[in-house]
Amino acid sequence: MRSKGAQSLSASPMQSIVQIATAVYLPIIAATLVGVLLSLGLTRSGRMVHSQPIQQLLPDVLSRFLYLVGIPIGVANFIRKAEFNPSVWISPIIAWAAVLLAIFLSWQFLKSSSKPRSKNTKASFVHLSYIGSTAYLGFPVILLLPQLGPQFFSSAVLYDVLGTTVAGYGLGVLIAGQASINSRDGISTSSSDASEAGLSISSSSRAGMVSSLLNALTEVTRNPTFYAFFVGLYLKTLNFPEWLVLVLGAIGWSSIMVALIVMGMRIQQLSTKLNLKLAIQPVLIKLILVPLVLAVTLTGLGFDGPLRLVMILQSAMPCGFTSLVLAENYGLDVQLTVASILLSCIAFAFLLPIWAALFTTW
Repeated sequence: MRSKGAQSLSASPMQSIVQIATAVYLPIIAATLVGVLLSLGLTRSGRMVHSQPIQQLLPDVLSRFLYLVGIPIGVANFIRKAEFNPSVWISPIIAWAAVLLAIFLSWQFLKSSSKPRSKNTKASFVHLSYIGSTAYLGFPVILLLPQLGPQFFSSAVLYDVLGTTVAGYGLGVLIAGQASINSRDGISTSSSDASEAGLSISSSSRAGMVSSLLNALTEVTRNPTFYAFFVGLYLKTLNFPEWLVLVLGAIGWSSIMVALIVMGMRIQQLSTKLNLKLAIQPVLIKLILVPLVLAVTLTGLGFDGPLRLVMILQSAMPCGFTSLVLAENYGLDVQLTVASILLSCIAFAFLLPIWAALFTTW
């Protein structure tokens, strides 16, 4: 189906860029800027709540509310209005193909480097190469982009819930855990105990893999957004009074904007000395190489139209804050993670119109 947005964008590339700027950049930048300013104001106030700075507590509380209530209601509402056919179920498969490709490329980059890197830096490098912000930024981009909109939202949800979320908190925990184990063993184990250490690492690796798989399944089963997807499909069969449609729409869009405000607050709190030299490499993999290979492959397999564009854009999202959560909890490279997240957000702003212009073919 050819959308109204696509028809209006067929006039000229310049007109497309202007429409993307007004429809996507303005609301995203405005909401993110509100988050940055709010965080700055709360920081200057110096207020504490339960012995914790309020500027750190508030985004955590809002994130929890969005995770449990706001985003699921929004997803159910947008899925209710979205087009749905069996082809959307290929999104998680494509998501995992992108994850594996990113991991392979990140290993190649690390192997080709003449400078030795610590296990913790390597783990963060791999995380940044494949974990994207497919929910907090991906959802609003898909919803706001004139070429797409709520009717093409189903693929984005499945890409995030069954792809990014599982790969981030499942596979990501395994990679982080192994890096931590290897770092500890490398410091505490003498050469005379090498064979015993090998057995210990192997045992830890197996235990970590089982734990990671269980964690991945747990993340899916307890993620309210996963169930919201099916609730939205059920809601398609029901008729709603106009006032309820308006309320659901308001909650859905408010949740998206609050998510962007939370993202702005977190960006403002990313305060550390930045080393952009190494950060360029995972950003190059995440925002250019993987989406480009994915785009060529999907096109070669016969995919086109909105489904292809959604999957390309989701694969091209900036490095996700999940990488920072993993880095902070497992003692990985926080400095590299922060630098890559900031750099990827800036790069994405320039790349979005390019991806949209290249792959809007309907």
